[in-house]
Amino acid sequence: MNKRFLIVLFIVSFSVKAQGERFTFGFLPEASLSYKISENYSVTHKIESQNGIYDSNNLNEELEYVHRLTDLQSFISRKLSPFVKAGIGYQYRIEEGENTHRTIQQVSILQRESFYRIGHRIRIDETFYKEAPLLFRARYRIKGQVPLQGLSLDPGEKYLSVSNELIYMTQSSEDDLENRFAVSLGFYFDDKNKFEVGLDYRTDDYLVEDRFRHRLWFKLGYYKSL
Repeated sequence: MNKRFLIVLFIVSFSVKAQGERFTFGFLPEASLSYKISENYSVTHKIESQNGIYDSNNLNEELEYVHRLTDLQSFISRKLSPFVKAGIGYQYRIEEGENTHRTIQQVSILQRESFYRIGHRIRIDETFYKEAPLLFRARYRIKGQVPLQGLSLDPGEKYLSVSNELIYMTQSSEDDLENRFAVSLGFYFDDKNKFEVGLDYRTDDYLVEDRFRHRLWFKLGYYKSL
């Protein structure tokens, strides 16, 4: 599995360099804590940080660490059925220049099959700035999870997680699209503890001339449930 990740990293890096587009590489650690407050309601707290190592805009080949941003999120979700949940959330983003506030609304749908799971998430969010117009985004993500040992996922086993998310955004009179593709190797310790390591590849500025951008993140995630 480690060899496969290295191959994906090489292919993406080579493709980006060949195209001569803007490219950023770094690591993206995240952690979340989830717990129930009643039979149908649950709360999730999450922290995520983007840390850059290379940016082609610097016009040099040197690797330099730069903290880009840190997101602090909290969600409350209601179970509508065994496979459908609706939730609202708030995010506080810490970054150089201006910290921002974001409100989030989402619906999640889970499909359980014999040996794999597919999750659908529909989300909209609104980001508020002090001196800039409101940023509105509509997002759809599909995510699959497959056990790597047997037909079911048991404690102590590994799994493969693959997702793709399409994001439409509009701010004032400007529209844009972003796509996020991620693949991770997961370690399922038990029902309350999971760890994932993988790659998160993002492209955006599709609708802005001469600004198309690639971002590749090495992702580490720890997920805890109480």
